[in-house]
Amino acid sequence: MSKYLTSKENLALDLIFHSVGASRYNRTMEGYAAIAAELPQLKVLHGYINDLLKRCADAGYTPYEICYFQKRDRHIWYEEFPKSLSIETVRSAEVKSGMRALRPRKRSRP
Repeated sequence: MSKYLTSKENLALDLIFHSVGASRYNRTMEGYAAIAAELPQLKVLHGYINDLLKRCADAGYTPYEICYFQKRDRHIWYEEFPKSLSIETVRSAEVKSGMRALRPRKRSRP
């Protein structure tokens, strides 16, 4: 797994921060830790993100297309703005950004 966010993971991370009403830029480490503590479980985040993307698709709102062009490619090609994201994409966005590591650990019951 690459340490860099893909375009879809970047979108997922934007929507993760949107779910708690926060911006993902210009924060201290304590600020990011506070946001990570507020985040719901992965399944809830996944549902929120896919609901938001579905509403955008139903409204016909596509802010951009994703271009995966690399220097060895012969033609530029674009992928449509996603209508949904997999739970693995949401999880890997959290892991690569470091938000997953900042989440407080659940204590197990004896």
